[in-house]
Amino acid sequence: MRNSLISRSLLASAFVVCLVSMASTAAVAREGNARSIGNGVKCRTQAVLQADGTYKVQQVCRKGV
Repeated sequence: MRNSLISRSLLASAFVVCLVSMASTAAVAREGNARSIGNGVKCRTQAVLQADGTYKVQQVCRKGV
């Protein structure tokens, strides 16, 4: 009986930890790695396809809605 209680409490705490970590991951995914530079403009660093077929890492900025 005692082992059953301990295993249930461990399982419940592991479930809560998973939920908390998923919630924080969703918040990061929404914002991504973009950073605000003001006036609704967000910039992120991403790989951009060049004319010669290679990728170059550049800063790309977009105005938000």
